[in-house]
Amino acid sequence: MQRDAFISYSHKADIPLAASVHEGLRKIGRPWRRLRALNVFRDTDSLGASTDLAGSILKELQRSRYFLYIASPEAAASRWVREELLFWRDHPEAEARGRFLIALSDGEIHWDETAGDFDWARTTAIPAEVLRGVFRTEPLWVDLRRFRASEPAERALQPGEFRDKVATLAAAVHGCTKDELESEDLRQQRRRNRTKNGALALLTALAVTATGASFYANAQREEAIARARTSASQALSARAVQIADIDPRKAAQYALYADQVKPTSESAQALARAVAVNANAARHFQGGSGVAADFVGSGGSSSPTRVAVSRDGSTFAYCTGWDADNPKAERQHIHLFDIRSGKDLPVLQGKGLPLGGGVFELSADGGLLFMEGSFNVIEVWDVRRGKLLREVAASKGEDLANAFMHLKAFALSRDGSRMAAAFYEPNVDALRMAVWDTASGAELSRSDAGEAAVTLSFDDAGKVHTALRAEPPTSGAALVTAPTPDNRQILVGAENATVAVYDTQRRKQRTLGSFGFQVQSLSASGDGMWVAAGSNDGAVSLFRGSDPTVRTLPNDDGLRPAELSDDGRVGYRKNAKGGTDIWLLTDPKSGPSKVGSILDKAEGFTASRDGRRIVFADTAGGLAVWDGLTSGIKDRTLFTKGSYLYNGKGTHTIETVGDDQHVVGVWPQGVMVVDLRTMEVSQTLTDKKGVDRLAASKDGSVLAATDVLGTVTVWRWTGDGGLRRVRESKVTGQTIRDVVVSDDGSKVAVVDSDSRISVLDVSGGAVVTASVVARNAHTPAVFSPDSRLVMQASDTDTESRLNFWDAATGDTLGSWPLGVPGFVRLLPAPDGGLLTLTSDGSLTRRGIDIAGWRSTLCALVPDELSGPEYDRYLSDLDVSAPCRR
Repeated sequence: MQRDAFISYSHKADIPLAASVHEGLRKIGRPWRRLRALNVFRDTDSLGASTDLAGSILKELQRSRYFLYIASPEAAASRWVREELLFWRDHPEAEARGRFLIALSDGEIHWDETAGDFDWARTTAIPAEVLRGVFRTEPLWVDLRRFRASEPAERALQPGEFRDKVATLAAAVHGCTKDELESEDLRQQRRRNRTKNGALALLTALAVTATGASFYANAQREEAIARARTSASQALSARAVQIADIDPRKAAQYALYADQVKPTSESAQALARAVAVNANAARHFQGGSGVAADFVGSGGSSSPTRVAVSRDGSTFAYCTGWDADNPKAERQHIHLFDIRSGKDLPVLQGKGLPLGGGVFELSADGGLLFMEGSFNVIEVWDVRRGKLLREVAASKGEDLANAFMHLKAFALSRDGSRMAAAFYEPNVDALRMAVWDTASGAELSRSDAGEAAVTLSFDDAGKVHTALRAEPPTSGAALVTAPTPDNRQILVGAENATVAVYDTQRRKQRTLGSFGFQVQSLSASGDGMWVAAGSNDGAVSLFRGSDPTVRTLPNDDGLRPAELSDDGRVGYRKNAKGGTDIWLLTDPKSGPSKVGSILDKAEGFTASRDGRRIVFADTAGGLAVWDGLTSGIKDRTLFTKGSYLYNGKGTHTIETVGDDQHVVGVWPQGVMVVDLRTMEVSQTLTDKKGVDRLAASKDGSVLAATDVLGTVTVWRWTGDGGLRRVRESKVTGQTIRDVVVSDDGSKVAVVDSDSRISVLDVSGGAVVTASVVARNAHTPAVFSPDSRLVMQASDTDTESRLNFWDAATGDTLGSWPLGVPGFVRLLPAPDGGLLTLTSDGSLTRRGIDIAGWRSTLCALVPDELSGPEYDRYLSDLDVSAPCRR
């Protein structure tokens, strides 16, 4: 079916305007017997499951007669819009450029009659690098800038300026004048009115009968769609988990689509797994070619893939015969990436592929690229200007036997001013070596390098040295040696399809990533912090040498897990004078901060959410407050106020609630609320015996208490200085050892004496229990910021792990490694995420929430599923791409 027009626009800024233009093109001039005047394609309306240009969008472009570009600076900068413009620019039909229309939504468009082109010095809404020199006459365009941010009523199709401008575009597509179109539209409108009035009575009679049938049919249809979405989400999730270890990039893509189709326990598990296996990935630049297996086979070679990272870690370069950006490979694309800014640099247009074992290397500062484009010929590229500077021929490689044709070794001086290579010359048995001046290409020396395989290197004085090349201990790419910032030495290497780093001092290996095919090329920055790899099927990835998902926080005083308050905001430790030293953990970046000491022992602590107030109970049951807002005392003995209110056994647990001016504690007399301004009891929540644990939501609006019989009672802050009971439920038949409330107060989780987790839905009262119990599980649990996950640490024989459960179903979702085995305390980070404090005092922060995982994976793999993959899992479903624009 042919389309009359294709609308290309920025999803970032112009969705409402594009929708209004789309509606106008469909309705203006519509014949009374037809659904629409024009068949117009707009992706979010016409293609709910849009794919890449090789799939559905390409098909829609191919069958569209007119191209309507809604022009703006955002659209001009959009990758997707540029690809659509490129297709139309290179349309196989020569007359297609005459069917190009523009609706300006923002920015400027100016035409230069003298030059016969747009005035590119003033035009900001059209990408010059795509459309410069394309048009010889000015395309039809209308100015819609005043309607971009207007109310929907101003974009209605009633007679007025907006309708008039859209009619101008519609008339061009119809091939008539605007007056002819408007006259025809008026005649059709009158005919539709007559037909509508005649049919109204019949429709009224049928309405009652049809309504019932419609409701039933819609319900059946919605149920079928829901089942299909669930099934598709589960299939994508299963596939993501299945391939996670061999293709982390594809696992991330499948996990994103699974959660986009329908969030389920399985999709959450897939996201968690994908984040774990991509923990060190900075970006996946392209996936492996789906047809590589036809060429590679088992153990064979393929078209070369080469990667290079500059020594200073500023620049990354790669090229491959499986280039997704250049499938026809008419000219070799050399892709460049600015690591520090995270932006792509302009592509270099090379003459051909670098040789499979040949040179592909960046200078130390990333300013120059050296590539062996043909046998024993070194191309020198200026990366910043995108220019081939010169070609340096070491020897006539084409006259050599196959075994000797390409360079055998290559090295750059530290400052990049000299380069050296080892190679063979025709009719010469010995391996030769030469040194050249990089700037001029002049040869500085040539000599024998010996008969054995060598490596070359420059010393600090610029002198070149040779050494025997040792056989690499891996079956993949050779090892790269680099020092870490703290002067340890690491090795970066590839074993078949896996890239890993090995710390020679700590004798510990850590996997950075893996591929579906054997790694063919490997490169690292001088300090080993950036590692790039390319595989035989053209997959290319950049990794960080350190785990970016884990941020280590300072813990200079070595606080241990047992030395933290129940809410995790206060650290405390008995000092040599018999008192208690106090730390605050309210800053997510600085770690524990020591704020002072108290003279006596204390057994219960809580802190206000801003960390300015600390409340503690002593062993006699008294309550005291250090208030930084009023006392102004820091780094000295904490100020105590209020008398000892209670006799007998003191409280073991207190929580800040409501407005930060009230705390709740468990005393022998019951669960009571204390107003810190008066130090008096303002409310008794219950005098029931056996209540022994409290927990509050992040904002203090919801409080939960548990008793020894497995019952949870929940109160909510009313805003008038009190708490109101909203739920009391039996959640377990075991003794409760821990309780935690989600950030939003919607759920309460308890851990019983068997270390099994149960979750209470506060609003509905439903209780779900974890499907399994983690072996050697630690008692404390914590919710993710979005309340979808519950987490708990456990030990194996070799490490501690963080286990995930679905808070809605109790299903297990997998686990992440935490470090060496030993007690681990889990705490909600003040800024979201998760703090982990291990028994050795290591304090780290991790990002733990579904939205954060999606954002992380979208940064790594923003690409949409290909057409065949989409059809395999999502045919007949309306699923938008999870990461598009």
